[in-house]
Amino acid sequence: MRKKIAAFRPENVLKRSKEKADRYGFDFFGFPLFELVERKEALKEIEDVFNDCVDIVVFTSLNGVKKTFSICEGEFDLKNKLSDVEICAIGPVTRTELEKHGVRVDFMPGEYSAKGLMKLLEEKGGVENRKIVFLRSAEGGLDILEVLSEKGACVKDISVYEVEITDSEEEKELFSRFLRYKPDYVIFTSSLTFKTFLELVKKFGMKDNIFAVLEHVKIVAIGALTAETICEEGMKVDLVAAKSTFEDALKEIKKPT
Repeated sequence: MRKKIAAFRPENVLKRSKEKADRYGFDFFGFPLFELVERKEALKEIEDVFNDCVDIVVFTSLNGVKKTFSICEGEFDLKNKLSDVEICAIGPVTRTELEKHGVRVDFMPGEYSAKGLMKLLEEKGGVENRKIVFLRSAEGGLDILEVLSEKGACVKDISVYEVEITDSEEEKELFSRFLRYKPDYVIFTSSLTFKTFLELVKKFGMKDNIFAVLEHVKIVAIGALTAETICEEGMKVDLVAAKSTFEDALKEIKKPT
């Protein structure tokens, strides 16, 4: 019998996620927990920081790259501006998306976390007096910004998109289907995904039932940061995909025990 996998993925990648799960011999059930909404007002912030000079630009996700280029399209020559600064990508998926836009990636931390980024920047000579810009989600963690500031960097955090949580009756029914599905594995692809999942099950009054199911499944986290977030809620993480891709999570599950 095929192992059953549940994951919470954006609408635009659900079909591809199911196809990948099929290819690895798994049954798949998934649905989105939120929509990612561009912040058009971020355009002026982007223009201003580049006009004021930048040393390093950090992209933390594929969506951060897509939303930034979408916001700037036809308004601001982002690709040209990025050619004059150092570019940091968090994770291979982010790097690949930047390369699709013709952007050279100068460095990528081995550990896809705030700690990993800080370690890499220290190895590159530190950050004192360097101007560093983050282009990312409005829900991005503040720890790395605080650490960089304490180390003497001038840090600018620009929210290029924000999360719009889906909390309709239709979404509640999807959680009911999740309960009936009884997965063998549940994949959380990011800290944000897990936090939103937790928020929704509480809002729908389903926390006890959902957590009862989670106690009997294998929980898979993509990345160490996601695993830390899950553990902070007192839950166990059985597998961690070191690389930040959905396929690597499937590979981790597929490994013989």
